[in-house]
Amino acid sequence: MSQGGGFCDRHGPYDAPHRSCPFCALEAEQRRAYGPPGKTVPSRATSPETAAQALPEPPPPPNPTEVMPREAVPPDAAAQPVADAPDEPPPPLAWLVVRAPRERRGEWLAIAPNQTIGREADVRWDDPRLSRVHARFTLEPPVDAPGAPPIFYLWPFAPTNPVFINGQAIRGATPLRENDEIQLGNTLFVFKVLTD
Repeated sequence: MSQGGGFCDRHGPYDAPHRSCPFCALEAEQRRAYGPPGKTVPSRATSPETAAQALPEPPPPPNPTEVMPREAVPPDAAAQPVADAPDEPPPPLAWLVVRAPRERRGEWLAIAPNQTIGREADVRWDDPRLSRVHARFTLEPPVDAPGAPPIFYLWPFAPTNPVFINGQAIRGATPLRENDEIQLGNTLFVFKVLTD
């Protein structure tokens, strides 16, 4: 008689006492609570061929020699002042810098909002103790200050391969601060963020 455990086509093996994939259940619960995650952004770690397939081709640049006929310009267009665009601060940029293992020390990974990290995720990292999709980074306003600028959060996906922040195992979305140490599998990263 089966005691649980099995294999998920998306997340890989899972242990007893689970009879279905706990990672799929966790993702479904997070979707119910927070809605679907935003569009994932391919990382620089993906191959150029894969990135070219994932992103739509940009529109062709305008021809600078084309002239708009005078009759095509509405008469009020010249009289209307152009509204200034509000000065929105740019979104923060983030990186993971490898602290351990020593032979990979100093390597870094660029992180964008709504990217996953794992062996076969948006941000790929070769570590045998990582799941194929191990965790997700999101950019959200802080829970305690909804009007404040958004910050990065880390969402663990794999209960059998935990995520540690500053030595503490996390169970749900956890805010990240500058110089937090993130343990994913056998790799210890230092979180770096650049805000405006």
